[in-house]
Amino acid sequence: MTTQPQTAWPENTVARYLTVGGATVDITHDTRYASDTQPNISHAQCNGCPAYTNSGWSAYADRWDNGSAGADSAACAWAQTHAETCRALPKPA
Repeated sequence: MTTQPQTAWPENTVARYLTVGGATVDITHDTRYASDTQPNISHAQCNGCPAYTNSGWSAYADRWDNGSAGADSAACAWAQTHAETCRALPKPA
């Protein structure tokens, strides 16, 4: 398994997975549309290949988590599965 030196996570990153190729898959909170003013999706993006997924938050925005818990769980499950098989190398800095 490839190891990377410990570096600061990008802003707004809530979870990070290391792929078998050494890239990372980051989970962030983002907006679905440019007109949205508050985060409403959990976005998982591989930093080695073009793969990504978006999980919409629950309509119950008055909850303690603004509806993000289920979407975070789905995004993390996708990221884990992707990280286990992605062999893309990290993009150069």
